Amino acid sequence: MSSWSSPPPPGQGAALAVARPSRPRLIIAAMLISTFMAAVEVTVISTAMPTIVAKLGGFRLFSWTFGIYLLTQAVMTPLYGRLADSFGRRAVYLGSTALFLVGSLLCGCAWSMVSLIVFRAIQGIGGGGLAPLATTIIGDVCKPADRARVMGYVSGIWGIAGLAGPLLGAFFVHTLGWPFVFWVNLPIGLITMTMVARFLHESPHGKTHSPIDVAGCALLIIGLGIMMAALVDFDRLSLPHLGGLLAVAALALAGFGLRERQLRHPLLPLHLMRRPLLLAAYASALLGGGLLIGMTAFLPTWVQGVAGGGALDAGINLGVMTVAWTTASMTLGRAIGRLGNRPMALGAAIVLLAGTVALLLVAEGRSLLWVDLVSIPIGVGMGLTSIVFTLAVQSGVAHTDRGRATALFFFCRLMGQALGAAAFGGVLNAGLNRTGAHDVLRDLVNARLRAAMPADELLRLTGMLSAALHGVFVLGVILSAGVLIVAALVPPDRRDAPKP
Repeated sequence: MSSWSSPPPPGQGAALAVARPSRPRLIIAAMLISTFMAAVEVTVISTAMPTIVAKLGGFRLFSWTFGIYLLTQAVMTPLYGRLADSFGRRAVYLGSTALFLVGSLLCGCAWSMVSLIVFRAIQGIGGGGLAPLATTIIGDVCKPADRARVMGYVSGIWGIAGLAGPLLGAFFVHTLGWPFVFWVNLPIGLITMTMVARFLHESPHGKTHSPIDVAGCALLIIGLGIMMAALVDFDRLSLPHLGGLLAVAALALAGFGLRERQLRHPLLPLHLMRRPLLLAAYASALLGGGLLIGMTAFLPTWVQGVAGGGALDAGINLGVMTVAWTTASMTLGRAIGRLGNRPMALGAAIVLLAGTVALLLVAEGRSLLWVDLVSIPIGVGMGLTSIVFTLAVQSGVAHTDRGRATALFFFCRLMGQALGAAAFGGVLNAGLNRTGAHDVLRDLVNARLRAAMPADELLRLTGMLSAALHGVFVLGVILSAGVLIVAALVPPDRRDAPKP
């Protein structure tokens, strides 16, 4: 998430000996703040991105600002667990946060869309360690009796971030300016780094030096990065060029898979995908992650570019979706134990599909209230799907595999978000190319330019953008249908339960 999801689990490996901190509550508070900073990063820029595009240009590269951050974050997340076991939580957390803050500082200084994308990659490399390291450190410094309660606070932070992020983005756009969407991380991160450096003390004993598979990481980034490039520009590439890119991506990913099978300490536990229930969960995470980023990144584009709303209106729309997500997870999620995984997964997928189909009815003349209402079943469907498959993964494996199985689930979601950002961006680019109006958003989100447009010109431009976004919503329906198919393939409960 990324946005609107439970935090990724800590890295695997031997527990590091951590001396009892002199101020454990301050350490926990710092880690909760750090978790919020990581959780809010995607949603806080979603409502600001139309404004950023209007300032920097390069709308064709719009989706890369989301995708490159998610890609580098996802690949780095499992590595930080290994690094923390080898070099200590304190040092690795400080390094991860420092790199994230450098990326945040540079993002606010970006002068073009290309520079912003490069700086977002740096931010993602650092951001991949924030949530998992925070969760690990909390587990280290908490008393066993307090861990469940504090981890409940961690889960709540993700829900708060999903609601607050879009509204914060809108606030900065309307007041201090879009760079502060990134620069707000600087004081927060410096506070957490100071508290960790001052109060977290580790024993030099207990560190384990697991090998870091740098070559595997490179193959994964190359394969997924080339695939994303092909998705973003598929409409402009010739068939041989598109086929060549996809072939290189497939070779790199195949090489990664073969390498993972040969390593004693693989980056990802791919062998867990042999279980039908887990395979369904990981497929749902990929599809759901793609749909999530599509709604998060491109609904604000419709609200601001087509309907003429402001960043605050876009923030309210995403806030409605988040409230629906959280409410459904907290209330209806209790029925999973009574109804079982398969019925709940099917019900959630049907609600999700109904919401995305209703989104197809959103046209140029629809009010913002209609978009807010449609966002409710989408949020409910995504929230229930997420909690059903999260619990299915954790209950579908033995205790010794639970951490790795859950880590792979969240990795799949992040990969779905990265590839989804590229796919949705490619569909939007293709729609705008057909009309020859690729910079249309720059004029439509500028209140001064929009107000000065003749009525017929405004109608023509909003019609072009609305038609292009309709293709984005069609892709959302396709992904939702995929989630429903996966839910139908979930095996009956207990069939995949591990032997005690």
